[in-house]
Parts: sequence; C-alpha cells; structure tokens
Amino acid sequence: MAWTLLKKLTKADIRGQAGKMTADTDARQLLRQAVQVAVSHPAPAEGWDPSLQPPEILLGILSSDIRLAVRALRDWTNALHLPFVIPKSRVEGISQITSLSGSVYIKYNAVSQQCYATGYTGKDRGVLVTFGGTLIGHLPLGLFDEGMQ
Repeated sequence: MAWTLLKKLTKADIRGQAGKMTADTDARQLLRQAVQVAVSHPAPAEGWDPSLQPPEILLGILSSDIRLAVRALRDWTNALHLPFVIPKSRVEGISQITSLSGSVYIKYNAVSQQCYATGYTGKDRGVLVTFGGTLIGHLPLGLFDEGMQ
C-alpha cells in the first residue's frame, strides 16, 4: 500500500497534479505514514533493501530559500532516522550557506553523508527521495512539520 501511494504521487507530480494529494492534513498524514513504512520495509521490486547500512537513501530538497531547505533537511533526516549533516555551499564565491540567497537545491547522500547546497533556477519545490533505485516525489518540504505548510 505504501509504495502504491508513493508511486501514485510521483506519477501525479509528473503530470502536475500532485497538489490534490498533498492539499490537506489527512492526505499529508497518509503520505507521512507511507514514507515511514517504505523506509523500513524491503521492496525488492523497487530495488530497496533497508537492511543495508547505511541505507541507500538520497534526498533532493528544492526550496525558495536556504533557511526552509535546511529546516526540511533536518525534519526529513530525523523522520527517516538518518544523520543530519549541515550542507556545504557549492556556489562559487560563497563559503557559508547562510549567505546563499534565492532558491536552492540541497543534495544529501545517506551513504557518503555528503550534503551540499547549490543555487536553483527551476520552479519545482519539494523533496525528492530515492530509496535504493526508486525515485519518489516531489513530496512536500514540510511533510514532517505541519508548521511549514
């Protein structure tokens, strides 16, 4: 059930129709539950084996500013039981992430624990999650923090 819902969201997102699946508190609660089930239960058909340590999870966080992006990263790593890593800036001439302005893309790798932030000019916002070989999203930045909605 969890994987079915997450794949349905991903397909709706590709068509630009995911808003209906994230619009209210109950819908987001179902997505939260689905993510938490998916992260802890093997899905061989999806190329996902959470018994591998560290788990093969990638996060891509697309946000309108660095503050929201880091907050989302903190919440998502906490919810997925992954170590939180402060992103490093990959923007030329800017060494501190707090100096980044405008939209950003944070990339996080649970295996290498590498995490960095770059500028982002796209229109998408949200979190992309890769479990093993399966990409899910865009999920809401504040999925695990209703205060961000």
